[in-house]
Amino acid sequence: MNPADSEHRGVTRRSQIIILIALLLAPVFLYGARGAVKTTSNDPRQWLPKNFAATDTYDWFQEQFGTDEIAVISWPNCTIKDPKTRQLGQLAVESGYFDRSRTGVDVMRQLITKSDVSVNGAINRLERVLIGPDRRTTCVVLTTSAKGMADRSAAVAELTRIAEQEFQLDPAELKLAGPTVDAAMIDSESRRLLFQLAGLSALLTLLVAGLRLRSLRLALSVLFAAGYCTIVGLSVLYFSGGRMNLLMTMLPPLIYILSISSAVHLVNYFRDAQAEPRSPLPASMRAVKMGLFPCVIAALTTAIGLASLVQSKIDPIQEFGLYSALGVACGVVVLFLLLPALMQVFPPKPIVSQSSVSKDQSDSSQWLSRRIVDAIIRHHWLCSVACLGLMFTCAAQLPSITSTVKLQDRFLPSSDAIADYRWLEKNIGPMVPLEIVLKIDNQVIPDRVDQIGVVTAVQAKIESLDDSLAIFSAANLAPELPKSHSIADIAKRTFINGHRIAAQFREAKMMVDDGDHTLWRVSVRAEAIGDLDYGVFSNQIQKALDPLLADVGAEGIYTGVIPLIYKAQRELLNDLYRSFLVAFAVIALVLLFVLRSVTATAMTMIPNLFPAILVFGGIAWMGIPAQIGSVMTASAALGIAVDDTVHVLTWFRRGIARGLTRYDAIREAFAHCAGAMVHTSLICACGLMVFALSTFVPILHFAWLMFFLLMAALLGDLVLLPAILAGPLGVFFVQRKKKSPEVADGNEPEPV
Repeated sequence: MNPADSEHRGVTRRSQIIILIALLLAPVFLYGARGAVKTTSNDPRQWLPKNFAATDTYDWFQEQFGTDEIAVISWPNCTIKDPKTRQLGQLAVESGYFDRSRTGVDVMRQLITKSDVSVNGAINRLERVLIGPDRRTTCVVLTTSAKGMADRSAAVAELTRIAEQEFQLDPAELKLAGPTVDAAMIDSESRRLLFQLAGLSALLTLLVAGLRLRSLRLALSVLFAAGYCTIVGLSVLYFSGGRMNLLMTMLPPLIYILSISSAVHLVNYFRDAQAEPRSPLPASMRAVKMGLFPCVIAALTTAIGLASLVQSKIDPIQEFGLYSALGVACGVVVLFLLLPALMQVFPPKPIVSQSSVSKDQSDSSQWLSRRIVDAIIRHHWLCSVACLGLMFTCAAQLPSITSTVKLQDRFLPSSDAIADYRWLEKNIGPMVPLEIVLKIDNQVIPDRVDQIGVVTAVQAKIESLDDSLAIFSAANLAPELPKSHSIADIAKRTFINGHRIAAQFREAKMMVDDGDHTLWRVSVRAEAIGDLDYGVFSNQIQKALDPLLADVGAEGIYTGVIPLIYKAQRELLNDLYRSFLVAFAVIALVLLFVLRSVTATAMTMIPNLFPAILVFGGIAWMGIPAQIGSVMTASAALGIAVDDTVHVLTWFRRGIARGLTRYDAIREAFAHCAGAMVHTSLICACGLMVFALSTFVPILHFAWLMFFLLMAALLGDLVLLPAILAGPLGVFFVQRKKKSPEVADGNEPEPV
């Protein structure tokens, strides 16, 4: 028997075993992938930075006053005279998804009957809190229960069902807001991303890959291998106890797209192996031999870029970094086992002959490729200076980059969420809370009336800072405070100091008495939609109140969503810089190990930094703030950019090792890699651009930024890197023992 035939049969047998094992394990991985997709969690708290003093203060606040997670519902003609408001609130509480219901009508009655306040006085106290500026429109504020927090989508669906079926309210006219509603909308978008956009992304990616590969059999092999990598990555998430959230919905398409990208490179090596003279090794094994090192290094650098996100203090970003890195690492192992086996057992037909049309197209493509690389080599100084000049111009803008996690920046302006918030803030009042807790020593101010006087003074001070704010505190619920020592006022003081008023304040979650101190809650509401800088706003209030509180021996504790949003925005920028620097350092070490030259490594990192600096400098120049999705792209793009760099350098160094001049080695590397690089970039870009259809802005930003980063990476690897290799610095990429005097001096013949 011919040794070559024996080798082919042995490889085919092993390949069949690999495919059989993959098919036997597929049900396990499908079970894990299905479980991962079903365990969706979009708890609003997961977006808050952890291990921060501000987060700890917020936790303490919730321990004292209970959760502030609410759902707000209103509709046109929802007025204080409409009995549906109270009835809807009662039915919502009876559903079990909500603990408490509060309406403008309820609190008005309480003020009138228990605090002896007139109707007009009650409306004045509740205006822009529970009653709108028109003094008629109101809303239902529902506190979400543990059951509702466990399934926020079900809670909002039940609330909508009650409104529609019990009160014949049109769901399209309902105005919904609050953390529970936001989370439910994000859950809905997560499912749309997973079951609609991800499928469209997979289909589009397959079509582009099929056009590139020019073989249905190869395209199906690549699809199967990439799909298998994806379900393995999702299984890792499920079996390790992780849960999907909105950012994690990008995990399956990202693993799938990166797997297809690596698969196209591997198929490119397979085609090269097929075109070579007959060898004892099958083409699939030679493809593995040629592609293993560059593909593994590329996958490693991509995984490092993604893994650098685990430093984030925001859970969704941290989890995305961890599981995407694990997915990429597992994917490259699966890919190099499964795809060569598929190509061995179901080999595509070798491209031996071509039609005159396809041959003309191929010749035209090769001619264009040669013209481009010759132009880059001839004008390497111009290419280098132009790219570096653009890079430094964009780098100068990086210090001015801003970030945001505000509600209005998470949804498109045309979305239902933003439309509902606009309506509610116009017809009811502001929606985003800053909570101030006044800690008053009972020894210093023992009288409750005097303590309420401090609360009233604080409220007046805040109102003087900005009349667009809405403020609610015990002062809104208390009877009119006594101002003299008349018998009537003494009786009123005694009444306010009594247990009945204290119970009323505690029930409203506006006061907590722990014996030594009394904690008074002042809830300040700012607009969710607008240009208010939450950081400046929070600091302004604190600076105004601290002297006032110090004068009366009280202490102010500032918490709520507004300070946390400000902290989260700052943390986003820290995450962006920190993860990028770590990824840069670790990837540089990997390349140093590969290139064995500090100078060559430094030069190689320039085209890899090029896309991130170009794109992030560009968005800073245009004034576009970085989003949560933006943070994930910088490190990922650095790793992906290194992917193509490694392939170019691999072919370049192989050419040098065979005795080619630097210019000829550049031409050979360009001829081998340019087509695959363009196609892999197009595959990734087309697959990711589908997610630009998302209504959740962080995902939309992620898609667009990845598109521009991939295009910039292509420019860096196909223009800047060859220009560096062709210039004087290119000698550092050449092993000294292989260099002739002409090569060392860079005096290669000019390209024709």
